[in-house]
Amino acid sequence: MRMAVGLEVHKTRRLRVWVLCLVMTVAVVALSGMNLFSESAREGFADPAAQPWESLLLNQVMISAMTSPVLVAVLAGRQVDIEHQSQGWFLARMSGLGPGLLCRAKAVVLGLALTLTVVAQCVLLFLAGLVVGIEVAPPVALWARYGLFLLLVNLALLGLHLWLAARVDNQLVGLGVGLLGAFYAVYALLMPTWAAYVLPWGYYAAISPVAMADDQLIESMPIPWAFALFLCAAAALFLGACRYLDRAEGGPA
Repeated sequence: MRMAVGLEVHKTRRLRVWVLCLVMTVAVVALSGMNLFSESAREGFADPAAQPWESLLLNQVMISAMTSPVLVAVLAGRQVDIEHQSQGWFLARMSGLGPGLLCRAKAVVLGLALTLTVVAQCVLLFLAGLVVGIEVAPPVALWARYGLFLLLVNLALLGLHLWLAARVDNQLVGLGVGLLGAFYAVYALLMPTWAAYVLPWGYYAAISPVAMADDQLIESMPIPWAFALFLCAAAALFLGACRYLDRAEGGPA
């Protein structure tokens, strides 16, 4: 496993994975924080009733729901496509690395990339709020909880996209699924609560730490048992798929 992870780290440099994560971090912070420079927003920086931090956090929820599914799909597709293009599955098996083990190694490396990306997005956006002069006490615990839940949803969907990328040679399929997932995640923020639990991408909306009620933003939480079941099912299905790939003859396709 250590050797497989080391190989995947080298592939991330060649595939510009870290550059993609950096670009997405900058995009999310910039789009989420655009309203910070408007006059109407500045007027409420010292007014708790205006909920400046909650509004900023809701902006991040919306932008993350729009961009995270696409980022996960692109990262998984790029990291797996190299195996399809260069007979990597066959060469790895000849070296004693089954395709399932290879997928688990990819999950570890891309999981680290997604972790750093989520942490950077949350920290930079939080610092942006402080720099522009929001005087209201920030909801640090609320922000940290959202960052953790966002990372968990990203990792759950990473397993799905790694499996899809391994099974289907054409990586446009995975990208298309990611784009459709992004549309669903955004619209799930506007639909009834139950809609967020119908498809995996709806959890980007379900984990929103704030929700609108009577023209005010109130604290929100996903249904604990549903969220836990989703994460456990995603982990079990990914590990089961990896075992199946290791037992199958030849490559994943």
